[in-house]
Amino acid sequence: MIAHVGVIELPLVIGGRQRMVGSIHAVCTDPERRGRGHASALMEAALAHCRVRYGTVVLTTLIPEFYARHGFRTVAEHAFTRPVSPPESAGPGRALTTTPDDARLLRRLLARRAPVSPRLGTLETGTVFVFALLLGWGDFSRAHYHAGLDVVTVHEVVGRTLVLYDVVGTEIPPLPALLEAIGADVDRVITLFVPDRFAESFTPEPWDRARAQALGDGAFAGLMARGPLTTGSAAFMLPALSRT
Repeated sequence: MIAHVGVIELPLVIGGRQRMVGSIHAVCTDPERRGRGHASALMEAALAHCRVRYGTVVLTTLIPEFYARHGFRTVAEHAFTRPVSPPESAGPGRALTTTPDDARLLRRLLARRAPVSPRLGTLETGTVFVFALLLGWGDFSRAHYHAGLDVVTVHEVVGRTLVLYDVVGTEIPPLPALLEAIGADVDRVITLFVPDRFAESFTPEPWDRARAQALGDGAFAGLMARGPLTTGSAAFMLPALSRT
């Protein structure tokens, strides 16, 4: 293979409306063939494919200057934080594995999932979720099933901060119920999605790779878009498990 550019269909809820967008992923060139325009030629072919199918195309990247030449713009994102009280009981749930039973469980929840946010959420049923989980962390260790709520959370605890990447279920439980189910001794929660399904108020914070790395997330890459990405608010984030 000399070079590759992939396109995945990504069903999103944007500003309360369901939309299908194109998501560019897996852009690469054989190191010995770089600098000859192969990736650029494939990118233009991919965008021609997208142009007749999607009003918006998104991607995440560490090299925005390359994609800016192809009409993409950098999109500012925000994480959301609030102080919390540690739950009285501990119940971290069960870490998911790659067994057939857990695969069936995850497929069931993803097939019927509620978007984690109506401002910017996903209706994707599994391929991108699993791809992002394994590419970002290499395993399912951050995904936990909470039987009492019938949801999967993707989270990690850094110091006394709970970093919540995603919640997968037919309904998004209230924040206190999630905190009790996770059972971590924390005094702050950060969501890497818009937390507008929670009753509690959160403070938006500009988010970038440096802030993500400070919390141990070495996989974070900036969002770029070509075409409209209007959520009705300046503060939003494309959920972590929707990023390719």
